[in-house]
Amino acid sequence: MEEIRKKIIIDTDIGDDADDALALALALKSPELDVLGVTTVFRNTVARAKIAKRLLTILDRNDIPVYAGIGHPIIDDADTITPPIQYLEEMENLDINEGISAIEYIRRTIMDNPHEITLVTIGPLTNIAILIRQYPEVIPLVKEIVMMGGAFYFHYDEWNMFCDPEAASIVFSSTIPIKAIGLDVTLQCPVTEELYQEIRNHGDELTDLLGELLRRYKENRKRHTFLHDPLAVMSLFRPDLFEYRSEDVAVELKGDVTRGMTFRKSKIGVHTIPERNIYAASAVAAGKAVECFRERILS
Repeated sequence: MEEIRKKIIIDTDIGDDADDALALALALKSPELDVLGVTTVFRNTVARAKIAKRLLTILDRNDIPVYAGIGHPIIDDADTITPPIQYLEEMENLDINEGISAIEYIRRTIMDNPHEITLVTIGPLTNIAILIRQYPEVIPLVKEIVMMGGAFYFHYDEWNMFCDPEAASIVFSSTIPIKAIGLDVTLQCPVTEELYQEIRNHGDELTDLLGELLRRYKENRKRHTFLHDPLAVMSLFRPDLFEYRSEDVAVELKGDVTRGMTFRKSKIGVHTIPERNIYAASAVAAGKAVECFRERILS
């Protein structure tokens, strides 16, 4: 009997950190997953969509649509003109899907596949928050959200939360089941120099591109990245590598130095949601996770 593949939409801010591209490549090379579409979020979403399109083209997956989503956070401003650092000249003439918005694409896909769609969010949560606000009827029809975001067991304003705290708060406050892969586990899975060199020297079109994106990130940030976003994808087909805790999560919206931080309400003595919908990753089998990523990307 053929195993049913998990239907996913990937919502990404691909183009800054190289881990989004690594995550998309991992999803496309994982037969357990059925990638129905890709949407982009934050700043220049058209350029981000073209980066995703390049990856899809290399893997002969032009059947997967790519939609540019919302560039501005809910209440703050953002530079939606400047391309991200991983945008290459070769991507300029690539076509992405138009005609409907990214939000409308996600809505239609959920309505056509009730209780079957997992939203894999590996960027700020603006698109998903606006979807929830504009179309609350989709809330009970989403199977789950699997996100990379937050830091739940130490204090840190993680990037995807910090870029749009209001959006994150809306999503966490929804009743959609959420599995959150935060910095608590992703910082245990670095892209080592050895892995970086293996990818760069592997010698196919996909790893050539991934190696270039990793190089650009390394030169820009003066260090290698971590498998932040790939772990969110991996959790879908290797759940045995992760441990979770049921948590009542909120997002700080006001603090001068804490805005965008995720925190557990129970930690500060607040218990408001008797049935929590959020499971935060608290542990990962780091060595096995890195090796799983390596094997799939280099296969």
